[in-house]
Amino acid sequence: MASPQNRLPSLRTAAHHRAAQSVQMRSPEHLSLTTSIASKKDASTAARNFTEPTRHNFAAGATHADIETCLTRAWNTVIDVAASTPHESQGPLVDIVRAVQEQSLTHGGENECTIWGEKMKVWNDMPLFGPTMRGAWNRAAGSSSKNDFSAEQWCNLNAFVARLSSLSESIPAFDFTLYGIWTMRSAFEGTNKGSPADEDAAKVWFIYAKDTIEKLSREEKTFDGKIAQGGDKYKDQEWRGFNSKRLDIWQAAVQ
Repeated sequence: MASPQNRLPSLRTAAHHRAAQSVQMRSPEHLSLTTSIASKKDASTAARNFTEPTRHNFAAGATHADIETCLTRAWNTVIDVAASTPHESQGPLVDIVRAVQEQSLTHGGENECTIWGEKMKVWNDMPLFGPTMRGAWNRAAGSSSKNDFSAEQWCNLNAFVARLSSLSESIPAFDFTLYGIWTMRSAFEGTNKGSPADEDAAKVWFIYAKDTIEKLSREEKTFDGKIAQGGDKYKDQEWRGFNSKRLDIWQAAVQ
């Protein structure tokens, strides 16, 4: 079960709520993405089809709130499909998300939007992808939150995020390595043994992002404040991110 310290403040604004409802009702993005994967459509074409609703909103002069709703709905779709796709078969989904990030222009040439007062490039900066994923992390298997992921879905989602994080050196918008710390903290750093769901989710990070985790541990990458602190078993350690001692603990646990 996810530790309370791994839980994050809810980001479910009205836009997030509307977006989640749209995914549940099978949004245009969901239909487009699942159809593209099933038909083995090339990633570039699939990405254009997936982003069409958002591009249409830009062309129509939609409000910032409408753009936010559309973007969040799109990312909730990606999360939903990732969680439902066996992690061994997520290659096409990762390719499509990479192709989405590589796009730069919408209809009419506009490629920026203002999110929470900050100018962001669509799609290069992947606006709202991070906050939407952060909201999903509050639905960890066994976290007792609404709409928890099943153990299998949680494992799949961690694998997907690990796959993206392995690309983060060249694509900073894909850096979810902090999420890896949260997952491994729940699995391996508690005073009690982690749940099977937590352990399985942690192990896939070493399948898909092993090199990245080891590199960041050598570099001792840190994060602000206590967001990446150690679990209850290691409260006496002043950890703020990755380091070799923490890596040794994780690696010993996954063997």
